[in-house]
Order: sequence, then structure tokens, then C-alpha cells
Amino acid sequence: MEGNIENYRENNFQVESRESWREVLDHLYDDMSHLYERQGLLIRQEVREKIDEAKGAVVTMAIGGSLLFVGIFAAVATAIIALDYVMPLWASALIVTLVLLCVGGIMYSGAKKKLSGRNLVPTHSLETMGEIKTTLKERVNEYKSTRQHEIH
Repeated sequence: MEGNIENYRENNFQVESRESWREVLDHLYDDMSHLYERQGLLIRQEVREKIDEAKGAVVTMAIGGSLLFVGIFAAVATAIIALDYVMPLWASALIVTLVLLCVGGIMYSGAKKKLSGRNLVPTHSLETMGEIKTTLKERVNEYKSTRQHEIH
């Protein structure tokens, strides 16, 4: 990513001293518009990817929640059986209940972590936008400095 920004800097920020401020600002505006348009497309794509991840997490969370729900029913059945029958039947029902609760809990908590607000932010695109902004500021300052030396 860094190499691409450097290539863009070298190829698109060469300003000849004979250009007027108006021309320089026109070029700067065109370049900024193009960069922000392209970055907007990247942000939209990244948001789509984050939404797809969230969809998968919601499905996993629903399955985990369902297993927890079934686990609760199994726990109730286990309690009833434990009061009414001998130990081996009770023990087997308890084992099934514990397995369902553990698997459901693990699935649910894993999916919940994926849905945290932090994971839904398009961080890569926002970082690139910050780099572009910094680069543009640097180039404008360099150009201003060069123009001031030419004037004096």
C-alpha cells in the first residue's frame, strides 16, 4: 500500500514552476476528487465485506442460541428423569445436556465477539484516507514553500 502512495506522489504531484496558482489548485482539486471517489468505492466494498461477516456471525449466533435453548429443555428432562429413574439414565441425560450447553455457549460467544462494533469499521480504507490527506498537505506545503522562495 505504501509503495502505491509513493508512486502516486511521484507521478501526480509534479508541478512545474510556470503553472499558476489557479492551475495548481485545479489539479489539486481534480486529484483530490479522484482519490476520494476511488477511496469511497473501497470503503463501500469493505463495508459490504463487513456486512457479510456480520451475517455469518448472526447465523452462528442463532444456531448457538438454539442449542442453548435445546440444552435448557434437556436440563429439565434430566431433572425429571433423575427424580424418577435409576442413576444410569439420569447420568446419560446429564451428559447430553452438558455437551449441548457447552457447544451452544461456545458458538454463541464466538459469534457475539465477531459482531462487536470494532469489527464493523472499515479500518483499512480509513487509514488510507488519512495517508492521502497527510500526503496532500505535505505536497501543498512543499509547493507553497517553493513558491515563496521563487517570489523572494
